[in-house]
Amino acid sequence: MKIITTIHLAIGFILAMFCIVTFGYIKQTQRVQKSVEAVLATSDVIREGESAQKMLLDLETGMRGYLLTGRQTFLSPYNKGQVIFARTVRRLDSLTEAYPSQNQLVHLIEQDAQEWIINFSEPLIAARAKVHLSSSHKQYYDSLFNATAQKAKGKLIIDRARKKFELIEAEEEIIKRAKVREMNDSLMQTNDIALGLTLLAILAGSLTAYLLGKTIRKRFMKMTALANSIANGNYQVTLTDTRHDEISSLTHSLNRMAHKLQQSFDHLTKMNRELDQFAYVVSHDLKAPLRAINNLAEWIAEDLDSQEPEITNNLTILRGRVQRMENLINGILEYARVGRKEIKKSTFSVNSVLKEALENLSPPASFQVKIAADMPTLTAEKTLVYQVFSNLLSNAFKYHHTQNGCVEVRAKELENMYQFEVQDDGPGIPKEYHQKVFGIFQTMEARDVKESTGIGLAIVKKIIEEKGGSIWIESDKGQGTTFVFTWPKEKKDLPVLLETAYVS
Repeated sequence: MKIITTIHLAIGFILAMFCIVTFGYIKQTQRVQKSVEAVLATSDVIREGESAQKMLLDLETGMRGYLLTGRQTFLSPYNKGQVIFARTVRRLDSLTEAYPSQNQLVHLIEQDAQEWIINFSEPLIAARAKVHLSSSHKQYYDSLFNATAQKAKGKLIIDRARKKFELIEAEEEIIKRAKVREMNDSLMQTNDIALGLTLLAILAGSLTAYLLGKTIRKRFMKMTALANSIANGNYQVTLTDTRHDEISSLTHSLNRMAHKLQQSFDHLTKMNRELDQFAYVVSHDLKAPLRAINNLAEWIAEDLDSQEPEITNNLTILRGRVQRMENLINGILEYARVGRKEIKKSTFSVNSVLKEALENLSPPASFQVKIAADMPTLTAEKTLVYQVFSNLLSNAFKYHHTQNGCVEVRAKELENMYQFEVQDDGPGIPKEYHQKVFGIFQTMEARDVKESTGIGLAIVKKIIEEKGGSIWIESDKGQGTTFVFTWPKEKKDLPVLLETAYVS
């Protein structure tokens, strides 16, 4: 059986077990939910019954207050109580639909309340409202009061309703206790079933994983060893696998990859030797004629008796073009070497690199260069870092539109990178040139105005990206230029605090 088929079956079995667990848990949860709803329903019935009884008390209190004082303010709780009592009875009627005996008691309570209102409270309130009109009305009210209130007819009706409320509450308490027991039983069953099924699923999954792991562990360990050998540069390795499954195909692919890598490595080594030979030819055989042309131009200028400015100027231009050609060749060679030549890493402070670059560049005396105090210490190829800062500072000096400019160098520590900024207050770079200036042979001004190979920033970009960083420009025309680049940290990189340096 193929490994993928075994894995599919194992995963399908585990998923089936978890589906059973989930289904059982859902069914038990539904039972618990029904029990909870039943408990809540009994609580609602009890609460609504208590609310209805309170409204009956408000009705009695409001009516008595009015009968004693004749003031209309006492009828406010009476009228409000009737509305709320009717609403509460309707809710009780709805809540007890499933229990016929309870529902019948609710209807009887409603009848008692209507009887109390129609035959007791309303006649007394109406008669009390006319007492002040005449003595006959007063006599009628007194006789009605003596015949009803004095004989506690209203109280008998209310007491009868309260007893029905007590019956409802007692029965609901019995139902509630039964539902709570049922809910607790459902919860215990749910926990037991869920625990049992989960343990079964875990056991099945563990057993399946163990069997699969035992089957393929050794073979994967051999492939890992093969991959590590390839990663360490040993491409002349092979692994024998006589089985015919997916892992065998992977083993054969690794063997083919190792063979292809060895072929590619051999080819790359050959191409590098040829490129080195080409660089040698360019450096010596191509630059030699340029030097000869330059020497001839010098000799012609020395031997020429003519004082014509045009001839002298043409010879000067010729020598300048030869020098430009030599600079271009040097720039191309330097650009091609980036990333090919292995340079030993060392630990150094960026501040020392900047000072060395400034000493070699010799900016105008009127220029001011500020180096921030928190420049870090790097473990990297010092030559490459020097090239980056030297090119950026050289551009800041060369393309500044005044002789008294200011350049600032800052650093910021990020999580995995150091971020450096080289900012000048020069003429700035329009946004449409922010990417173009990093192209090879790209310059902002004509070479007859500013002598430049147009390779410096291309080398900077290539060095930084080879090391895993990035570079970009923050500038606009007339607002100065800030070159921002990141340099990845090494484990040994530690930030150090150095004194602020001012070079002017």
